[in-house]
Amino acid sequence: MEKIRQTKQKQLILNILQAEAPLTAGQLYARALEQCPTIAKSTVYRNLETMVQRGDLCRGFLENGESFFSLSGTEHHHYMICRDCNRMQDLPVCPMEALGKATAGSDFVATDHIVQVYGYCGACAKKHTI
Repeated sequence: MEKIRQTKQKQLILNILQAEAPLTAGQLYARALEQCPTIAKSTVYRNLETMVQRGDLCRGFLENGESFFSLSGTEHHHYMICRDCNRMQDLPVCPMEALGKATAGSDFVATDHIVQVYGYCGACAKKHTI
């Protein structure tokens, strides 16, 4: 089994996401620069890809296709994402339980899922008079 190095850059990314998640790669890079002014953008992006592949991070997608990242763990999260300001809030329930019951008896076994709901946060909804 390949030994995986825990570099200062990877630890910095983990620390940032533990304090504030989810974040886009650009947001992560900006926060990393505050703590380590010499860190390269390519280092952050490369580490994010590696950490997603290893299973340390989960990747989600904004409606515009931009990735955002959060820590992997036993408790997973689903998000409500504002179409205007991209603010992300936790979806308070996981709809997979109901989906699991609805698909019981099928020949499909779900191993993972991502749920993202798009709409407008309270402040942005007022601007759109919804």
